[in-house]
Amino acid sequence: MAGNKLTITLTEDQQKQIKKATGKSLKELHIDLASTGELTPAELGQLAGGHIGAGKN
Repeated sequence: MAGNKLTITLTEDQQKQIKKATGKSLKELHIDLASTGELTPAELGQLAGGHIGAGKN
């Protein structure tokens, strides 16, 4: 189903960061939402570039 597919177009800076880190070129991310599970608040925070939790880093 088309409603279960998500495409994220990466910015030029994001593309450069991925190329530097992995050696691979990516312009878009394609995610099949039907095959993904739910993220915990801590996992979501890490993916968003933040950190959720008690204690020091």
